[in-house]
Amino acid sequence: MNAARVLSPTAGRLRARQPGKAIWTALFLLFGPLRLVFLLLYFIPKRCRQLPQWTYRQAISNALLKIWFSFASTVEYQTAFSLEPGPEKERFVVMNPKQPDLYSGVAKDKSIEPSPVGAMWYPNLYEPKVDSKKTVVLHFHGGAYVLGGVRPDEGGWGPHLLAITIDGLVLSPQYRLSSQFKGRFPAALQDSITSYQYLLDHGIPSSRIVISGDSAGGNLALALLRYLEEPFCSLPKPCALLLWSPWLDLAGDPKAMDRHPNSKIDYLPPVLIDWGSRMYRPFFLKVDHPYLSPLKKPFASEVPIFMQHCSAEVLFDEQKAFYLQMMEISSNRLARMETPNAPHDIFYLGQVLGFEKEAKEGADGARSFLEGLSKAS
Repeated sequence: MNAARVLSPTAGRLRARQPGKAIWTALFLLFGPLRLVFLLLYFIPKRCRQLPQWTYRQAISNALLKIWFSFASTVEYQTAFSLEPGPEKERFVVMNPKQPDLYSGVAKDKSIEPSPVGAMWYPNLYEPKVDSKKTVVLHFHGGAYVLGGVRPDEGGWGPHLLAITIDGLVLSPQYRLSSQFKGRFPAALQDSITSYQYLLDHGIPSSRIVISGDSAGGNLALALLRYLEEPFCSLPKPCALLLWSPWLDLAGDPKAMDRHPNSKIDYLPPVLIDWGSRMYRPFFLKVDHPYLSPLKKPFASEVPIFMQHCSAEVLFDEQKAFYLQMMEISSNRLARMETPNAPHDIFYLGQVLGFEKEAKEGADGARSFLEGLSKAS
């Protein structure tokens, strides 16, 4: 156990250990149906919904998702991963680490070593003879570094939507989660480097590679871009970076987040942010380190950046602040798309939350952004 976990608050963790976990799960299952019936009745009047303009489905889905994330964070739900292809067959690939010197600086750790990474192709496996001219997006999923997956039933809607919208392909890595053994930083960063090198090794030029990430995946995408900009890194830069409701401040105070005006609207609970931050950060780095919390840590990059986020997010203010901070560097090129009255990360959960239309508009915005870059070059 690293020092960061030793020093973290223990009140919530009592429910993540037996018998507390079993008791809390039993209570969740016992009272769950009653809460569902209450919500089904409560949200019938529009004035009772998180926002009156939300549909009944959006209000119900948002509330249920908040309940689920709060429960999963309280008991510290463990996500199971497998490197077996399963029903996805050839679309699921395993990427092996490369030479040790590829992982330098903060990516080098005495106890966390690069390991094989599973990944999912959308909408189909990359075929060099057929797809040699298509854009390939390397997309990192969200989940506060403790939840989430890449297979179709875990989080495939967003990557599939992006792939068909841009008429390209998306590779979504199953990076190590910090809720797993030896999954803290820099495990995910190592996996992102392995994934990027995998695309290069398959003959895909960096000029056709786009890095992308939603929520915590956006945090990881920025960490990878920052790494590629390091003087010691010899890897070529991608052609663009796409951010979807990125999580930018692991040092944020969960209590302050709970006081945010959007906290009563958005499904993202402070307990999830607290769990993710506590598990991901290593004891030897401050939580406001640039690779953990890019907010207030702008950096110069020749890579154009597109960010889509939503006005009803509890993280909206810090996302807009980061955009403005990056724009202060004259050489940076950024574009921002604000989706009104929508909650956090509709790219990942738009289909679940009933915000498919808004998510598709975000994907269209990314396509227009990439097409503009192509014309400019």
